[in-house]
Amino acid sequence: MRIELESVLRTGLRTIRLGFLTSLALLLVPAIGEAANTASRQAGSEQRVLDLLNQIRIDHNLPPFAASDQLREAARAHSTDMLEHGYFGHDGPKETWAVRIARYLKSPQTSENIAWGSGSYGTPRGIVTQWMRSPGHRAVILTASLHRVGLGLAFGTYQGYSGAVIATADFAA
Repeated sequence: MRIELESVLRTGLRTIRLGFLTSLALLLVPAIGEAANTASRQAGSEQRVLDLLNQIRIDHNLPPFAASDQLREAARAHSTDMLEHGYFGHDGPKETWAVRIARYLKSPQTSENIAWGSGSYGTPRGIVTQWMRSPGHRAVILTASLHRVGLGLAFGTYQGYSGAVIATADFAA
């Protein structure tokens, strides 16, 4: 009887462990899939913004921007920080823009554009349109001596708007 009871207990524990692991996997797989979808959306949107910026540069007889991994890292970190901490500005709560960008890249000339929006304002075209309608942002995009860009888009809820997008474009010579 003791052997049978131990066998039943071992089988029961195996079943419980298997059930727990199955439940855990079912919870994690959608989260992993959602993270992959967000990363894909982020990369695709950033590429679309780059394409739009480069078309504008070409239309103005300027060379297209080269994508920079270092500037993309800086831009993504800043957009995410703004979204997570609920602010909108070039300087963060803990450091200035100049200090932040210097951690990623050394360049004699740098600049930055930021934007946020939801709905059509949060699309790549909406973001670029906002920048081109602003004289200061437009001037940065059309600065001939800036050759590299990194784009970072963060998606989430901002100032009560779900589906908001915060965009950062960091530029360098």
